[in-house]
Amino acid sequence: MKFAKPILLLGILVLAPVYAQRQTMTKWVDKYPDKKFFAQPQIKEPLRRILSKADYDSIGDYNLMIPIRKVGDYLVTYSTIKYSEPQQNMSLAYGLKDNAVYIVFSQGEEHRKFSTKNNEFNLPHDVLEELGLKEQ
Repeated sequence: MKFAKPILLLGILVLAPVYAQRQTMTKWVDKYPDKKFFAQPQIKEPLRRILSKADYDSIGDYNLMIPIRKVGDYLVTYSTIKYSEPQQNMSLAYGLKDNAVYIVFSQGEEHRKFSTKNNEFNLPHDVLEELGLKEQ
């Protein structure tokens, strides 16, 4: 019984930051993915790691966006460069459970995909649809 309280306290200390981080990101649901969103450490740091400097810098060019949606355990957003021809789109998904980041740059029919999961996109069908990688 002596060890129960320290173990419980240790469990709370370990899980509290994970729960707080998840809540921090869910506050973005129904908000636009502006500079503040992309400045969140959970988004910024992985993107800087997986994208080239040119791709990372181009994120600010996507100026026509939809609000962030929660699709299952993922936050998903979509934006485009206004008046681009052919149309240039960017889709992003953030995993609330594993903090994985998935980003897709599309120009016409061409897709360039990057993720913190070794560029793998083993995502639920509805998330893939939101990213523009599956037909609806």
